[in-house]
Amino acid sequence: MREAEKHERPESAAGRVASGLRQRWLLNAGMLALIVALGWIVTQRMSLQQEMPGPPLTSLPATAVTHVRIERPEQPEIVLEKSGATWRLAAPLPARANKLNVENLLRVLAAPAETRFPAVPAELAQYGLEKPLARVRLENEEIAFGALHPLKNQIYVLHNNEVALIPGYLLSDAAAPYTRFIDSRLFEDNRKLDSLRLPGFSVNLKDGVWRRQPADKKLTSDQINDFASEWQNASALGVEKYSGKEAVDHVEIASTRDDKSEKIRLGILAYKPDFVLYRPDENLEYHFTEEIGKRLLNLSAQ
Repeated sequence: MREAEKHERPESAAGRVASGLRQRWLLNAGMLALIVALGWIVTQRMSLQQEMPGPPLTSLPATAVTHVRIERPEQPEIVLEKSGATWRLAAPLPARANKLNVENLLRVLAAPAETRFPAVPAELAQYGLEKPLARVRLENEEIAFGALHPLKNQIYVLHNNEVALIPGYLLSDAAAPYTRFIDSRLFEDNRKLDSLRLPGFSVNLKDGVWRRQPADKKLTSDQINDFASEWQNASALGVEKYSGKEAVDHVEIASTRDDKSEKIRLGILAYKPDFVLYRPDENLEYHFTEEIGKRLLNLSAQ
């Protein structure tokens, strides 16, 4: 019996050691899993806090706005007016408005305001709000843009006697020049072209088919249609008030708008470095690249 006990005792000791190691390993593994789980919970909570936007700056919905006024130091006042679903620039000159850029401006109404505190007149200067960079009036709401936050990509604004921090990129719309709010499309949506008389040739729409005069037998119908479509959908890189420059040539446009036939005589002011077209009925000049100008003035198989 003693011999048997001698052989059993070492094995029992080894088993107890192994069992202890397993328990310790399981305990460590459990603690590690707990730490990982807690870390994940903290990370998710911080992520949710970062993603959760602050309350909107105003309660006015963008769809309810029909009148916008923008004031900037030493810059002309910008006035935008909405009639039905159409925006127009009323000042500093009348023009069709760029709907997308107007809608971008209106985003300030629902801008997340993470920080908001009562405005103290004596402290406005430290937030750049004593002399705002821009002041935007939307119906009865007024929003003044001050200084950028020194550490965050946010800007201080004054609204309803409160100072708030909103995303800094919204300043670009409020501080934009008035030309940014002019529609860059050469023609209105409801204006359909019927013919174009260009230097050296013309294209005419007859029975739903565009034809070139004089005819070029090497041209396909698709090429002529694409040419007319490029004119119909022409969109300038920039639009400016007419400079008064004399036209070097002209393009005669026959079109239909609201079931009425209308003619427009476009002036060609320059071919390069920009191709510039002048619409006298709008008193505006449309600037295109030189390459686009070549495409708009040339229709041949070559």
